[in-house]
Amino acid sequence: MAPIAASDAGRVHALLQRAYTNGFGKVPDNLLDWWEGLLTDSEFDRNLALVARHGDDVVGFCLCWTSSFVKDLVVDAHWRNHGIGSALLSTAIEALRARHAEELALKVDIYNATAQRLYRQFGFAQD
Repeated sequence: MAPIAASDAGRVHALLQRAYTNGFGKVPDNLLDWWEGLLTDSEFDRNLALVARHGDDVVGFCLCWTSSFVKDLVVDAHWRNHGIGSALLSTAIEALRARHAEELALKVDIYNATAQRLYRQFGFAQD
């Protein structure tokens, strides 16, 4: 796992598009629009945009805003149930704790039982 680099942009964008085809999220169709929007967002810090790789493939991505909000957490369908989501979320939580974050928030689709299960394992409570 490492912070996102410009060379990751296309693969991360494609991963987000595949992961969100089921309706659990949305990402702009145009890669450049997505990348520019990410880089110019006032809450973006590349150290909170974590990429999990297997060789040259991007198999997971976690984006947290500086306000301690988990914006995106996706794992490629072929790599699910290998601990990648847990590793990404754990690393993100550690990074936010190092920044003295007192709370961490997120939103999850009511129908995304897999994500809800993961978040509950990390102690997130449903409001």
